[in-house]
Amino acid sequence: MYIEWTQELSVNNSPIDAEHQKWISILNNFYVGLQDGQPKERLKILITEMIDYTRFHFANEEKYMESINYPHLEEHKVLHKQYVNQIITFWEKIENNKLILSLEVTNFLKNWLIAHIKGEDQKYSRFAETLK
Repeated sequence: MYIEWTQELSVNNSPIDAEHQKWISILNNFYVGLQDGQPKERLKILITEMIDYTRFHFANEEKYMESINYPHLEEHKVLHKQYVNQIITFWEKIENNKLILSLEVTNFLKNWLIAHIKGEDQKYSRFAETLK
């Protein structure tokens, strides 16, 4: 489950790569917390941290895409919004004891992140390369 940063995840933009690395670190901490059986309150703090950081990162990434006039910015924003909404839904269900923190949740978060960086984020990276 642990995610390791590789060059394959790079979008050739140092600030965004650094944010992706921080995001992966938060997700890895969340996973370690699950494995270690950390109390629910600690895991809720980690989810909150992930929500906050995700919003921060998406805002920065969207500003960057806007600065390069990325033609698929609006579609990318929709994907970002859907991911944030899904994390918030998980948090609300956990808060209301309707969802137990599980590998299913962490697998969704991990798989979405990796697929998004390798797929959608690589598209704006390739677009930015054409501008150089």
